[in-house]
Amino acid sequence: MYDLLLPGSLPFLLILILIGVILLYTGPKLHAAKRIWLTSTLCAYWLMSTHFGATYLESLLNRDFTSITANIETIDADAIVVLSGGGHTLGNNRNTINIASTHTVYRILEAYRLHKKLPKVPIILSGGIGDSLTLSTPESEIMRKELLELGVKDSLLLMEPDSQNTYEQAINIAKIMTHLEIKQFILVTSHTHMKRALHTFQTQGLYGVPSAAFHTENPARRITWSLYPTKTDLDRSQNVIREIAAYLYYKQQGWIAISDDFD
Repeated sequence: MYDLLLPGSLPFLLILILIGVILLYTGPKLHAAKRIWLTSTLCAYWLMSTHFGATYLESLLNRDFTSITANIETIDADAIVVLSGGGHTLGNNRNTINIASTHTVYRILEAYRLHKKLPKVPIILSGGIGDSLTLSTPESEIMRKELLELGVKDSLLLMEPDSQNTYEQAINIAKIMTHLEIKQFILVTSHTHMKRALHTFQTQGLYGVPSAAFHTENPARRITWSLYPTKTDLDRSQNVIREIAAYLYYKQQGWIAISDDFD
């Protein structure tokens, strides 16, 4: 239902087309409005579906966030905090398999990269069941399973399996850090989510060092023309629009009390 109001989604596109079709059957007085509406819809979705458009939108959220690559060992981190980014439960009448979303996978890989540099630092895995319609186990459990398979010791993995959004993650992790007396930590999440995550944590008095998990889809046949529309780039644009909408909602709720360029 949320996608109905989210530019970039298929339901939103269908609503725009439906309005355009209705306009086609109106009188000649709205002739200019018909052309403007349909042309604007085409241009907007075409641009959001291109590498150029998606990269520009991502730059709105990704101006300063990068992965930590130099002198990681010099960071006096008490913990690595990894925020989940979704997951799915697939199954039949007998068995189920829980898999991480693409965003979660790249966050796991970033956490593992940091772990190789900081092998004694505990890793806090945060994420509950974000969508009970598509997932039956906490996302933190999915991340734990993958990190164990990569060779991380179970004793280093601390679980936060109850949160359903970034705000709850900040609240619950603050409690864990107070209990364990953790002061300095590295925050791992996707590069487009990092702005909202950092500001939500800072509102709770938690100031982490960001290490963004970047990811790009590598199609079997690479398209070099930056204005060629692809589903991957439309998904990237939709993700940015969702993040901006969520950020503004967090500000309205008071979950973010940081001044920024969205004010």
